[in-house]
Amino acid sequence: MDKKEAENKLDEYYSKLHEVSTNYINILNQRQYDEDTKIEKWIMTIASGSFGISFAFIGQIIELKTASHIEYLVASWICFLITIFAGIINFIISSFTHTLLAEKEIKDLTLRYDGIEPKYKKKKVFLSLGAIIQYFLIILLISGSVLLLLFIIKNLFN
Repeated sequence: MDKKEAENKLDEYYSKLHEVSTNYINILNQRQYDEDTKIEKWIMTIASGSFGISFAFIGQIIELKTASHIEYLVASWICFLITIFAGIINFIISSFTHTLLAEKEIKDLTLRYDGIEPKYKKKKVFLSLGAIIQYFLIILLISGSVLLLLFIIKNLFN
């Protein structure tokens, strides 16, 4: 094998390795995105169900004209609605973030295969923002549930 054939085989090897690594990065990012969206879907499903059921059936459980502490009920609905809308926004942020992250990692990989070390550090600002929003969604969901329970307890047992 002469030098030219060896260089061609090495280039072919690096090309295949780059392709496999790129596919691997895409698979990892897709799995991370799937896990992130599972949590958001769970939170939004509970918030939507709680809002819908309480909105539709609260009048059959408690007489709203004579109910006290209506502010608890309204506050719980506001918590559930904010949870739903913030969840939708977080879906968009997650999708955007994972796409950008995959593109950046592939670009870094390409630079490394070309013998160039990337000069910037990985920033996961949007991933951190997504995690913060998820915690915010959980807090809102719990708050809305507690407020709804307080409203029901104060009206059923008073």
